[in-house]
Amino acid sequence: MNRTLKTIALCGVIGLTAVSCQKENLVENPGVVAQNDTVRTVLYNIDGVEHRISLVGEDAWNDFLQHMFALAEEGHKVSFRNEEKAASIVPTKETVTFSTKKKSEAYAWCDEMAEAGYEVFLEYDATTGMYNCTATRP
Repeated sequence: MNRTLKTIALCGVIGLTAVSCQKENLVENPGVVAQNDTVRTVLYNIDGVEHRISLVGEDAWNDFLQHMFALAEEGHKVSFRNEEKAASIVPTKETVTFSTKKKSEAYAWCDEMAEAGYEVFLEYDATTGMYNCTATRP
């Protein structure tokens, strides 16, 4: 009986030693990426043709606005709105207009109005050099 007890104890110690020597399997999922950037779903129109795009980060948003201004300067009628911002506002019909010759002022105004939930309409008058901007709550 004493011998059996020693054998069982020895097997137990060897078993624990064998388990402690096993490599630990770390489960890593490289497919999961943390994202800290702002995601915007933008609904936009170019000469009456509707499009939708998802933009990730401020750089993508700024590139999009630059593209809208370039199209307006080529004579296209453009409008755009951030769908998430537009969905979260109280539906009241309100229209605000802004005109300037300075592209930087028009850019800042359009950016601010889109972030406030307005649908922004942008036209450029090449003869006067004026950026004519209109923002409407959808």
